[in-house]
Amino acid sequence: MSPKRRHYKNSDLPAHLYHDAKKGFRFKLINGERVSLGYNRAEAIAIAQEYNMRMRGGNKQGIEALITRSAPKQEALAAYLDKIQTRIIDEEKPAHDTMKTLMNDIERAKKFFAETHPKDIELTHVNEYLYTFHDGASNQVTNRKISFLGKIFAYAMDEGLMTKNPAKLKKTKPKEEKQRVRLTPDDFKRIYAAAPLNIKVAMDLALQTTHAALEISRIEYKLSKPMPNRCGCVWFKEPQMQNGGKVYGTLYIHRQKVKNKEAAHVAIPIGQAIKDIIDMSKKDLFFSPYVVHKRATNYNIVSQECTHATQFNPSYLSKQFSDIRDKIGLYKHLPKSKRPTFHEIRALSAFLYSQAGIDPQARMAHTDAKSTKVYTENHRDWVEVPLAELVI
Repeated sequence: MSPKRRHYKNSDLPAHLYHDAKKGFRFKLINGERVSLGYNRAEAIAIAQEYNMRMRGGNKQGIEALITRSAPKQEALAAYLDKIQTRIIDEEKPAHDTMKTLMNDIERAKKFFAETHPKDIELTHVNEYLYTFHDGASNQVTNRKISFLGKIFAYAMDEGLMTKNPAKLKKTKPKEEKQRVRLTPDDFKRIYAAAPLNIKVAMDLALQTTHAALEISRIEYKLSKPMPNRCGCVWFKEPQMQNGGKVYGTLYIHRQKVKNKEAAHVAIPIGQAIKDIIDMSKKDLFFSPYVVHKRATNYNIVSQECTHATQFNPSYLSKQFSDIRDKIGLYKHLPKSKRPTFHEIRALSAFLYSQAGIDPQARMAHTDAKSTKVYTENHRDWVEVPLAELVI
């Protein structure tokens, strides 16, 4: 009778050696006893080959051992992660911040899967990875890391390295309640009163446009035409009347968080409020192509998020806002993790537009926005929102 065919997970292991996700490598002795050979794949294979050669038939087993040793080397998952990272970047074209997070996650995965063959990865490895690197993380962060593992395992399957995706078996955590306190109109005014000119400009733009620091810090004074991955103003030669108001041009926003979605391209009319903000930004007399800017010095280091020495890094912009908030003592009774940040201006703006009877979804570049006017400019669809302005 021919021997029973081995399970595919053990097909590339020496005879009588098996892999168990929880117990590691298990080996069957000639007396029928099963023993543990640990979790190191290379050591377990070497021990099993030597035992089989000495205890189970000499030359025959020796030939099998030579055949096994001459087979292509079975690399750990870590050896393939650089290639997988390159594929993700080339095929998905993540935004800058998303790419930085991806690269950090890939480095962690290299350390964790340095000795683990792709076909040996089980749900227990997913749990151990989360415990090792993200123990105590919020539900949102935990879910993002489960999604990351699912992504690299999916690419590994596409490369023929894995036959299943263990991350798909991991239950995600429930969505947490919003922890940060909402920014009120009165507190917006208090922070605004204490802010320097450039932070006032940023706050005003965020309030009128509903956009966050990443987009606000990238708004240019003048564009010749709307362009992908750029935010800026295209001015009319003469003002036009729209919805009973004077419009001086169009502010084009390409939101990076959802930049590959159709709704990510938003065209906002430049009414009197936005024009006044832009005019106010020029009062410092600093030359800069960006509406929100700072003084350029010989010591300025242009960060990866910026293209000009006068441009605000979005993280620094948010930090400046928080520093002013704390300096004037707002929300001091709350831990910093619950105090409103610059990003909360976006939520405040959406609330105020809703209160005024204006749907803010399209303006915010939400992918679930209701029916809006879409037009094509330079082979790109832009969601055009109506002229609307806030006063608080």
